[in-house]
Amino acid sequence: MIIVNELEHIYNKGTAYEKRALHDVNLKIDDGEFIGLIGHTGSGKSTLIQHLNGILKPSGGSIYFDGEDIFARDYSLKKLRSRVGLVFQYPEHQLFESSVIGDVQFGPKNIGMPSLQVELHAYEALKQVGIGDELLDVSPLELSGGQKRRVAIAGVLAMEPQVLILDEPTAGLDPQGRDEILDLVADLHKKRGITVILVSHSMEDIAKYVKRLIVMNEGTIQLDGRVEEVFSHHRELETMGLRAPQVTYVMEGLAARGISLPHNAVTMQQAVSGILEAAGAVK
Repeated sequence: MIIVNELEHIYNKGTAYEKRALHDVNLKIDDGEFIGLIGHTGSGKSTLIQHLNGILKPSGGSIYFDGEDIFARDYSLKKLRSRVGLVFQYPEHQLFESSVIGDVQFGPKNIGMPSLQVELHAYEALKQVGIGDELLDVSPLELSGGQKRRVAIAGVLAMEPQVLILDEPTAGLDPQGRDEILDLVADLHKKRGITVILVSHSMEDIAKYVKRLIVMNEGTIQLDGRVEEVFSHHRELETMGLRAPQVTYVMEGLAARGISLPHNAVTMQQAVSGILEAAGAVK
């Protein structure tokens, strides 16, 4: 469990460039949740997730992981980062070894995992993300965008985290590559039961995969609830520079024309189901 209590963060505090990035952020994340985190550029979402595994230190407030204050003087951030894994938006920022296998083994080695476990966990993680043996000795920088993201995810998974945070993991990928990465994450969540926090600009991806949605605006949390509930506030989202999935607007348009359909449909599958149900009722 992660508890965020009155979190504040000010960049360049005390200078002419001082900027408040987070203000009074309060949040509870239970084990095994699949959470979406959205907000326009500058809303504070990236700053928030970098606090969750200790990359940034708060200007005020606190964060507790499994009941322990992660910013306490005697708390091990190395231990935290093995439990709360962060995959950056640009995988090149965390791929630096000369080979794929070396890169995936780096994290487990760094946290002091025994050498045999390092090898076993690295191979297992690569298998889970769909990277074959033929790529083990290849430089990560020679891989495609989708393969780089898979290797970056494997590097985190090899440490057996309880929480997996992904910052725009599908940025720059084609539709097939995007679906493959997100299907992979959803499968890992289902099989491992790990907590997943997905940061994304794609409302369709958010609607399809996550169960709970957190909306950030101007450094604080504006909305937090079930995906269908949050997207029902689409007019409020628009004032924050965001939009609900396109399906939401289609369903609203049909309702305005007297066609009684569920207003909370946020995916194509939900919309089709609602339309078929309504058609059956008409008959």
